[in-house]
Amino acid sequence: MNVKRLIAIIFGGLLIGFLLGVLNVQVDYWMFVFLVFIAFLLFSYRDVRYMFLSRDVEKIEKYLQKKSVEPYYDFILQLANKDMSEAKKALEKLEEKWKKKERTAVFRANYYLYMKDWKLLKEEITFIPQEEFKHYFLAAIAIEEKNESNFVHSIQHIRKDWMKLSLEAEKAKKEKNKVLADQKQLEALRATKGIQYYILSKSFD
Repeated sequence: MNVKRLIAIIFGGLLIGFLLGVLNVQVDYWMFVFLVFIAFLLFSYRDVRYMFLSRDVEKIEKYLQKKSVEPYYDFILQLANKDMSEAKKALEKLEEKWKKKERTAVFRANYYLYMKDWKLLKEEITFIPQEEFKHYFLAAIAIEEKNESNFVHSIQHIRKDWMKLSLEAEKAKKEKNKVLADQKQLEALRATKGIQYYILSKSFD
């Protein structure tokens, strides 16, 4: 959330408090929390919609383009469109902004995955703090290496349906089973919304 949006939410909360004071309305603590939450939703709806709820690829892309001054959104936009040169620039800006290696490990891993740089991907996995993401990338490597036992082991540690289904789609594609690959891709898209839907949809094109 940018500073302007945060200021707007704070101002909205203060305005609600002022109006309640003028109207001499008594509000308990939980009612106040609820009102602030409503103010947050009203001012943040556009972000919430495109980040988590929408399946409109064109509108999500326009949203990302408007937000691309921030390296996080720019990286997603460039990676999804497979502009690896610009994605690398955005990644470098993100690393400079976030500093800690663990915070950007998943982004670097995704970059190496798109580049099919399996050596660097394997090295990067050690820095990823989230076990589920580690196994996602390990499963992707297992698909590339045609290691069925490693694939089965890793996918058992993945809870998110879109992750499992997208990996199964990639595996079917690698095995030249187009019918199964298309089916798994469709199921993966049905299992997600927002930014992740956008990324998957672009990667499946």
